[in-house]
Amino acid sequence: MAETTDFELDELPENIGPHVADLVRLWHEARAEDPEQIVPSRDILSAERLHRWLDDITIYEYMPIKEDFVVRIDAPSIVSLNRESFQRASPREIDMKYGTCLTAALFNTMMCGEPKFYHVTLAVRADQHWLRVLLPVRTRNRDRDLIDQILGIRFDYECQYHI
Repeated sequence: MAETTDFELDELPENIGPHVADLVRLWHEARAEDPEQIVPSRDILSAERLHRWLDDITIYEYMPIKEDFVVRIDAPSIVSLNRESFQRASPREIDMKYGTCLTAALFNTMMCGEPKFYHVTLAVRADQHWLRVLLPVRTRNRDRDLIDQILGIRFDYECQYHI
């Protein structure tokens, strides 16, 4: 298992690029379109609206029977970078392989119903630093039952520490 640090940030860092800030702003706009819902619907936050980030989005879907998530769609950019896909796997497998706290972060995001931000440092193939953005959404299955999903996006980012 790799040595990893994985910690939650209170808010989106101020020095983050507009590409990231635009995505979070889009989530808030989608939520405002249907204020009666706790989180945005995938009908509103559609692939068309997310087109700028499609290559970077992993979709984690909550499976209530298993009390776990499954990687429904693995981000093509991450698959290319890591040379492996976790599609149809539990995020627990990612945690076990890389020493991350992804599963806990997904549950935290789902329970809070708000975007969550994590700074992750992974010590393999030289230090890798990134910002993990998790955005809760809901969709419906064929039977029209609600399905909780988390859109996960990873951006290169080195946290600036202030002492």
